[in-house]
Amino acid sequence: MQRTFQKIIFTGLFVLALFSVSSGYELKSRYTTIIYSREDQLRRFNKEISLGSLSFLLKGRMSITTEDEVKNKIDVIIERAEAILEMFPGNLKFTISLQSSDAEVQGIFRNRYGKDVDYIAFYSPKDNTIFISVKDIELGVLAHEIAHVIIDHYYGIATPAKIHEVLAQYVETHLKD
Repeated sequence: MQRTFQKIIFTGLFVLALFSVSSGYELKSRYTTIIYSREDQLRRFNKEISLGSLSFLLKGRMSITTEDEVKNKIDVIIERAEAILEMFPGNLKFTISLQSSDAEVQGIFRNRYGKDVDYIAFYSPKDNTIFISVKDIELGVLAHEIAHVIIDHYYGIATPAKIHEVLAQYVETHLKD
């Protein structure tokens, strides 16, 4: 009787875990896999990431759906950041994890690094992932975090944090030049 109960509990937990893993969404671009839990997160992310004067870089890229538009915008930002840094790491692949709020981003940082921060986004080299709040996102912040990814992949070894930060700020400042 107890074994049957344990099997039922185990099966239930397994199905629940399987359901929770499959309930998220993934969107793959040339360089990234964008992970989000709800479709409205992707729509808001798309709305908040306005390329402004960089929109001309989307010319020739087909955007029929929101997913297409997000993939194209992300790839344009990555390519622009690579050009600014003059760093073109081979086989650049990373993840962007969309979070609903800065509190979620901060909670993830606290869990990973044991520190309280007021970040709206951060790049985790260990996870090869940018965690970003769709509520608070700005183009410059996204480009800044993408610069961290590019620098990390370009050198292939941990570089000093100050160098990372100066170069990421350089990308953020010169993105629309």
